[in-house]
Amino acid sequence: MNIPHEVAAQRYQMARDEVRAHNPEIWNGVIKLCAAVPDRIEAAHIWQFGRDKPCWSNIKVKIGEKIASDMSRSTDFNSHETIASDSWEIVMRQRGRQWKNNDNFELRGEAVNKFINGLPSGGLASYRWKMYAIRNLALSLSRNSDARIMANNLSQRDRIPASELKEWTKSFSNLVGMGWGAVTAYHMLADLGLAPKPDIHLKRAAIRMGLLAPEIPSDYPEELIDELNDHVVVPSVMELSELIEPTAYPQKPRSALREVDKVLMEWSRQKLARPLCELGS
Repeated sequence: MNIPHEVAAQRYQMARDEVRAHNPEIWNGVIKLCAAVPDRIEAAHIWQFGRDKPCWSNIKVKIGEKIASDMSRSTDFNSHETIASDSWEIVMRQRGRQWKNNDNFELRGEAVNKFINGLPSGGLASYRWKMYAIRNLALSLSRNSDARIMANNLSQRDRIPASELKEWTKSFSNLVGMGWGAVTAYHMLADLGLAPKPDIHLKRAAIRMGLLAPEIPSDYPEELIDELNDHVVVPSVMELSELIEPTAYPQKPRSALREVDKVLMEWSRQKLARPLCELGS
């Protein structure tokens, strides 16, 4: 990040205030996310914050909310050991382009059969592959020593350096298996307060704020911004988060990165983001 730190912090504060004023309900969502960031990461948090992440993968937010809410219908989801047990066994019949089809998954376990077949349509019952991905995380945390080591090592860090993020998310998602990709792993790390979740809105907002200037100016055409790799803004966003005191939930010092990530995303998504030159000096 080449712009002066005090300018970057001022730009962020302006964007944060705009998001809060534009839609108080969205700001309440920022508060909720920041309040949930753990003070210190423990092994149990990987399951707690990771189990619902496949629910949001490649789907509209409202449907993701419905899918994730289905998990509250069973207390078995409180324990990855339970979901990893034989009673929750779900088998993928074959790989290939159509692997996500419901009929590609066999509900062998008694508990998962009863659970899925007792759900209304439109949630996990309609997306069995997401249940398969959830169980893959449970299996990894229960039986895969490499995945457990990666998860346990998170307890020793406040954040993962930007230079290590791509490799960490790739390695972890590969260990967990089908239904998990780097973006899903990033989403888990974001909720843990360890990393931003790179996407098109974070990228647009960070560039409009001037965090990548002068290499990428704040008035860079949007169609060209969208062609850039989403990860290009990650180091600058992480650096920005170190300059601000969290406002959404100040009781949680570790929530700064989660706040910055969500605020920038909403600043773009709510169509508030605009080039730095329009934000004053």
